[in-house]
Amino acid sequence: MSDDHNPRPQKRQRTDPIVDSVYPPVVPTSSSTSPQPLSTLQPLPPPVLLLALPALLAHPPGHENYPLSLFLSLRSLRTCLELKTLTPDLECRAWIGLAEVGLRVINSGFTVSGEHAWANGIEAEHPSLRPFRHRLTLLNAQFAFQSNNSKYARALLRRLIASFMSSDSPTIVYTAHLALITHMTSTPCPAPNSAAPSTPEVQATLTTITTLSNLAAQSGHPAVADLTTVLRVRVLVGNGLWDLVGDALLDAEKAMQLVFAAGEENVPPEKAKQNTADALVRSYSITAQDVHDNASSQSQSQPNSDPAPLSPTKGTSPVPGPKATDALTVALTAHLLILGVTFHTHAGRARAADARLAALHTLMDSGALVGGANSNGLVEIPLPGHESIFLQTTHPHILFLLTFLVSAVAKRDPVSRRPKKRVFSECGVVQCREGRLGKEGSIRINVPPWASCGDVTAIEQQALRIEADLLCELVTVSIQRSDFDAAESHLATMIAHTRTYDFFPAYSARISLLHAHLAHALGDTERAGTCYHVAAHLDGAGPVGSSVALGGGFIAAAARAGEALLRIGLAAVHSPAPSAEQTNLQLDAATTALIKDALARCSSGASAPLPALGELIAAAFARSHIIRSKSLLKHALELLSAAADNHLRALVLAVVGAQYVYTAPAHAMEVFRDM
Repeated sequence: MSDDHNPRPQKRQRTDPIVDSVYPPVVPTSSSTSPQPLSTLQPLPPPVLLLALPALLAHPPGHENYPLSLFLSLRSLRTCLELKTLTPDLECRAWIGLAEVGLRVINSGFTVSGEHAWANGIEAEHPSLRPFRHRLTLLNAQFAFQSNNSKYARALLRRLIASFMSSDSPTIVYTAHLALITHMTSTPCPAPNSAAPSTPEVQATLTTITTLSNLAAQSGHPAVADLTTVLRVRVLVGNGLWDLVGDALLDAEKAMQLVFAAGEENVPPEKAKQNTADALVRSYSITAQDVHDNASSQSQSQPNSDPAPLSPTKGTSPVPGPKATDALTVALTAHLLILGVTFHTHAGRARAADARLAALHTLMDSGALVGGANSNGLVEIPLPGHESIFLQTTHPHILFLLTFLVSAVAKRDPVSRRPKKRVFSECGVVQCREGRLGKEGSIRINVPPWASCGDVTAIEQQALRIEADLLCELVTVSIQRSDFDAAESHLATMIAHTRTYDFFPAYSARISLLHAHLAHALGDTERAGTCYHVAAHLDGAGPVGSSVALGGGFIAAAARAGEALLRIGLAAVHSPAPSAEQTNLQLDAATTALIKDALARCSSGASAPLPALGELIAAAFARSHIIRSKSLLKHALELLSAAADNHLRALVLAVVGAQYVYTAPAHAMEVFRDM
């Protein structure tokens, strides 16, 4: 067939546009075909342009301009890092890019060839990203902690601590250890009735503190070593490990150079052993001299005039103060004194608590607490030769309010026209309300510039809870002084306060216990028994006589002890007069089980005055064993005298006098006169 009439085209050309099944065809427009005027383009910011240059100048290793591209890339990144207005994200990108380009220069051999002078010494100049890794890990752990993923946060910090080298800065090493301790001793969103940390967790925390202390000792940083001693005491007190607090507190006070007189460490007498009859014979008798000695041990009468809210207690021994005037030392001293007052009040050592309370009042009155009451609580831990650590401590306003609270708790004596317990409680409530309402003269709460709204809310919540605790002390002292109208008024205020600020469940057990004490004092036995039972249940106590382990804490123990004493009193009222044949009370099985439960809770390791209450209950439960009963009462009297608890001491003396009514009436009248 001939092709002359139908020649084949020289080149085939497609005239119809290609249509994609996914993307629609692009129709060219005048704007896409014609270039955009330069006047309408926005100039790139210098940091963005400098960061983009390494990618624009990149060449493969075999290219003739490869060394020049690396040189210009290093120059652009260094220029970018010299800019003053560099944002954190761009600065991080610049450092990472500088490290990547520097590694390419080193791997290419330019630093050892001698042909490229600009590459000499870059091994020591190019940045190490280890500090950024540490800081990013700390931020990641903090984010995980705030997201309620505490286990992952702790795992991150433990891996970070294990990766430290001897060349790492002590600043980042100490910061990682402190972050781990913070995560192990706190929870981001604590529940009202959250469970206490387990023993392995507490032991792990103490181990971390010991490791930090050893690192500080090896590096010669005494400020960090002082911090670890106070942290150890705080962890032990917070977890109720009272048997270990005494030695840790002595070590911390020695490190902070807080020396107290030896006579002020009045250790309460140990409980007499009840195993042999000889020991009972030697300890059972309560003589008039015992009563006078116990009375003289707490004869520090309170002045009739109104004392200053934070005036130190007068004494012959000088009041110790902080060993230095820097903000860190003053803050650690204040924390340690508060912990010391708390521990000795728990142990029933009034003289030791008063000595530390006087030192705390002197420190607070001096106005040196972290730069003054208006400070934000941010202190500096100096590390000579390295970057300092800035530590956020308890806010000074909270420490100021805590001083009122621990003062009110430590002062147990309700006697005098205006007892110190009530004075400190009332002044503390006034300070809390002035700080909250912002009246003139109130303490202004300052926070660091980087603080969040959550930090401010946490400080406000702490102040609100301290006010609730102070209201509890006002109710207590009003009941002790038989001022029942004031007690009911303070109880109503406390209930309204806790409900208004939405933490009533955290105080419901204590409010029920105070209602029980008020009803017990008014003689409403039915209501008192119900409130005692409710208070123990709300505090986590199990049923009486159950085989499970004892649940609940101090409130449950106080409720069971109060209910046991209430039932013993009711049994004594409804029982016939004691005779020679029958001296024991006729108690039913439920009351007997309740008494045994109360005795188990009011052990020698419990907080004062529970051990004395346990001795009192045991003495009432063993009326037929007169020698053992008198021995128990004598020990209870010694415990309460050491704790300066005149209110319960009068109750014990009344029971002691009743013991001698039928055997030694003259001695009984002498005891009653000395009450």
